[in-house]
Amino acid sequence: MRTSIALGLLILSVAAACCAGCKQNHAPQDDEPTSPLTAMNEEIRQGRWDQAWRLSDAVLTDHRDDHQVLAKLARVAFESDHPNESADLLMAACRAEAFKNETRIQQAVVAAIFVGRLFDAIDFLTAAVTAQPEQLQTRRLIFDLLMGMENRTLAEPHGRYLVLNRRFDVELLTSLCNTGRNPPEPDSLAKIVARNPNDKRPLIPQAMIAMDQGLYADAIMKLEEILDAHPESVQSQILLGEAIVEAGKYDSLDSWAARLQGAYKEEVGYWQTVGDWASHQNDHCGAARCYWEATQRDSYVLDAWTGLRTALNQLQNCDANVTSETLESIDRCIERLKRLRQARHRFVRSRSISRATAVEIALILSELGRLWEAEAWLTVALTLPEDPSTDVTAARDAVVSKMSKQTPWQVQQGHPELQIDLSHLALPAVAHRN
Repeated sequence: MRTSIALGLLILSVAAACCAGCKQNHAPQDDEPTSPLTAMNEEIRQGRWDQAWRLSDAVLTDHRDDHQVLAKLARVAFESDHPNESADLLMAACRAEAFKNETRIQQAVVAAIFVGRLFDAIDFLTAAVTAQPEQLQTRRLIFDLLMGMENRTLAEPHGRYLVLNRRFDVELLTSLCNTGRNPPEPDSLAKIVARNPNDKRPLIPQAMIAMDQGLYADAIMKLEEILDAHPESVQSQILLGEAIVEAGKYDSLDSWAARLQGAYKEEVGYWQTVGDWASHQNDHCGAARCYWEATQRDSYVLDAWTGLRTALNQLQNCDANVTSETLESIDRCIERLKRLRQARHRFVRSRSISRATAVEIALILSELGRLWEAEAWLTVALTLPEDPSTDVTAARDAVVSKMSKQTPWQVQQGHPELQIDLSHLALPAVAHRN
């Protein structure tokens, strides 16, 4: 799918793009004849890049907030074989002009990835879309990079924004409704680590692949290596907890929980891991609370709903105050999410061209209360090869008739499962370790 493929292609083609991105010509400045900038411009004109770079500190001192000069310095840095400094200077140029130039933002991202600074690029893009939220091309780039790294928590809000602003395609929609793992090829990310050995975070997908293969000891070892260098990596922290549970090493969860930091409580995986621990301890009230917390973070995650349903079935000593109607709505949600996963899989296997399956996905999304996403799928379905057995226009009209400008991303009316409140249930002991 696009997010994994895009990440690999970006990494493999980044050198050429970086060269092109740094060789932007800018209007000459009105300088004093003896100024460092004038001297550097002359060295550039003569093609003496190393000599031009020797003047960079003096030029930077005089023009630290001039985006054109900073971009020119980035070119000098690249041509004189200082690619790290080139990336820094391009990012500084973007900040100096308040992230208004989308082309330069993309050049800066390419320059950062060229030297293996993928996560610096992601942080930079986060700052860019915060400053310029309507830059949809920039937002799409961060969405693809985050989805490529399997970070759904951070990627999903960008995907939602793009859909609501009508900047979507089949690749984005396919990624957005995928809650399973689809890590990129490890070779492409290994190239990034080779360029920047100090940053181990691009190795996260290797740990995911090991977990998917049942090699939990290998995954734990890889994640521990990443966390030794980057203890702040929330994604690595959460995956380590999942690997510990999958390996059955529940005795290690206390020490794992004590090390957590950052916004880990916003992660579905955290609540699922603690819920699994509570289930193992036969603390069904605590498990129900945790799985409910997981569904509050992302209502698309099938395992969170199945865990919640199982825990609710086993409740005896706590009052969850869940009606039979609500239990039935949870069952319907689970059934719909299963159908969504199967339909998405069939759509991908059709090389993402099956109009009938796209409509099927849209109708399931509509049943789940995701009307904006359903409408987007039906809009895309109209561009796919025609299928006489599928009336896309009628399906889209039916969905649109339920919508208005005030329709929320997730409709709650008619979905009792989304209105459960289990916040009164006690958290399991391990949730208090941090």
